[in-house]
Amino acid sequence: MTRILLRASKHPWEALSAEETLRTRALAENVGNLLFSQSVYRSLATPDAEITPDGYQSHRRGHSADFAAQINADYDAFVIPLANAFRPGFQKYLQRLTELVSKLRIPVVVVGVGSQHKLDVEAEGTDPIAADVSAFMNAVLERSSSVGVRGEYTAEYLAGLGYDDSVVDIIGCPSIFMNGPNPQVGRPTVELQTDSAVAMNVSPYVRAMKPIVARHSRKYENLVYIPQNHNDLAMMVWGINRTNPKDLRNPTHTGHELYRRDQMRFPLDPRTWVEFLSKQDFVFGTRIHGSIAGILSGTPTFLLAHDSRTLELGEYHRLPHAKISSLPKNIDAAELHERTDFTEFEAQTPEVLSRYIAFLEKNGLSHTFASGNEPVEFDRMVAEAKLPDMVPTLFADGDAGKQVIMERIRDLHERQSLLESTLASNGMSVDGGGPVQRGRSDGGVKGIFNDSSRRVRRIVSTALRRAK
Repeated sequence: MTRILLRASKHPWEALSAEETLRTRALAENVGNLLFSQSVYRSLATPDAEITPDGYQSHRRGHSADFAAQINADYDAFVIPLANAFRPGFQKYLQRLTELVSKLRIPVVVVGVGSQHKLDVEAEGTDPIAADVSAFMNAVLERSSSVGVRGEYTAEYLAGLGYDDSVVDIIGCPSIFMNGPNPQVGRPTVELQTDSAVAMNVSPYVRAMKPIVARHSRKYENLVYIPQNHNDLAMMVWGINRTNPKDLRNPTHTGHELYRRDQMRFPLDPRTWVEFLSKQDFVFGTRIHGSIAGILSGTPTFLLAHDSRTLELGEYHRLPHAKISSLPKNIDAAELHERTDFTEFEAQTPEVLSRYIAFLEKNGLSHTFASGNEPVEFDRMVAEAKLPDMVPTLFADGDAGKQVIMERIRDLHERQSLLESTLASNGMSVDGGGPVQRGRSDGGVKGIFNDSSRRVRRIVSTALRRAK
């Protein structure tokens, strides 16, 4: 039995509610992380493998010598699926991973890492993460034969740092194979209509998407927006605006028409995400994993590439895509739908799979693509798992809306009861009595209680306003 520690949030059949997902930060900021980590999990889930998700502790407590010692004692390999980790925003986590890897005495394999930079912009100044990327690569390559990267742009970036194709393998994104080696996508058979079921994914920081969101929100009556970030989920669950919206066209606040019309759904698990998209007529947007989820569902999908990470995967996998900067400002989903053709994608996929398999074997990892290693038990457990539905907004209608409000209030009540019980056992009370000072602003007991009370009042008042 090969014991593998996998950088992943949880087992794919493990159900977490929306509230639990927020509390534990199970998404590591983006639900797309669950998609590619589940795919790698399935790739390695041979009959002789025992896989344990690390709960993302590897980048949250990578400085811990005890954690490293535990990994060395309990596991035979550490597999690290990564996305766009070579970017300034991930720098501190990359440093923690490097510190952890440098303490390990077992093989460490990195799968699908990518760099991220804007398109059509000349690089300015020095690279702020070059030293940290090099330190990470050196630590990993001391424990593996090569590093698997997303595409040509990442490979070129690493070549500039001194890592050539003898230690860098282009493998694309393993998410493509989450459901098996032969993803199949339907062809558009009819023109898109204003009442068609259209799923849109959006990177809110991409300016060119703002007018697209505004136009499509008005034109397509059955359009649904699929947000992906942790803060988006907080908006869906608690009514907390993702940002202080300077541009109201962004669907990042509770006043947006898509939120008010309950035309948003947040996925908590890859399986339910893909199932939901399978009922749509078309999927489009700037999110790479939002697009891959569409492809896995078999629904015609079009990617709007806006940076190096989305473009390199669009090019490598030959997905239907276009640079968003190259499209007319009045581009419409119906036009993208007409342009959606997966002929090149399907022709390229066998070669992509072959390279992925060669990479796994080069690094000593058995895989489920080999005859006799099919992930039968894995697939059964995922299929039978009772996973939560896509999360609606607080404006959901009918019984679904009532259920949402009830779940939120129940969660807050359980947290308040647990807090009261814990305080009582320590001779304190929620009103700030005992040794706890009243009015603490540093996250003290009264602050926690008041925060919960405010959330209850907000949810109940929202329900009452909607009922009028």
